[in-house]
Amino acid sequence: MKKIIVITLWIVMFAGTMVIFGFAVAEQKKVTCTGATIILQDDGKPGFINETDIRKIISTLYNPLEGRCLDSINTQKIAEKLIKNPYINYARVIKALSGQIKVELKRSKALVRVINQQGTSFYLGHQGESLPTNQQFIPKTLVATGYITDAPDLSAKFNYDPMSNPLQANSLLSRIYLLASEINQHNLLKESIGQIYVNRQKEFELVPSSGNHVILIGNGENLEHKFENLLAFYQAGMNKIKPEDYNIIDLRYKDLVYCKKSNQ
Repeated sequence: MKKIIVITLWIVMFAGTMVIFGFAVAEQKKVTCTGATIILQDDGKPGFINETDIRKIISTLYNPLEGRCLDSINTQKIAEKLIKNPYINYARVIKALSGQIKVELKRSKALVRVINQQGTSFYLGHQGESLPTNQQFIPKTLVATGYITDAPDLSAKFNYDPMSNPLQANSLLSRIYLLASEINQHNLLKESIGQIYVNRQKEFELVPSSGNHVILIGNGENLEHKFENLLAFYQAGMNKIKPEDYNIIDLRYKDLVYCKKSNQ
């Protein structure tokens, strides 16, 4: 008997939910759109794309948006249109019974600016995505230069994070992304390293924003361990060695920080 009562209660609750849902759908068909609310997760900060740009993208689908029947607006289509933009890596669009279309966005952020040998300049974002340059916004980032021939297709979203795109694990751009990401993890290195240089052997050299030395990293393997050694040297070793006695810090060898003076 108790089991029958429980089942009956569940049926009644489900039926009630369906009635409420049906009522909401019916009401939505009567509501007209009053506009769009743009919600940026990093609102207040400059970025590659702003609220005005986002509204222009939406207007290519619905112009005007206001005054339309809310039920006639395809929020999935709007989200898909927005996510195609290289500067947007997350978009969620929902309708409210108040008549508002709520657009929640997460913008792409630049991690490192790459300038290849052809003079093409582009960014790699924090998620490994390739981003075109934009005169509207020029972020302060690491710069990677040197013997770089790679250039992504900036008309398509392509990810150079090997965790997301294993096929790119050994590409030069993926290695630049990993190196820049590791530098970004350490406040001291983030503030002091200004440039990543790729030499003829496709090995990395780090150039501090200030100072008279270059840091040899090698091919980018064991970065975490190498940076631990570098930070330990900065904290202790530099007090024992005069800056004029070296202009190269070599981290290519395991468990060794080798300082030397270049003849050039």
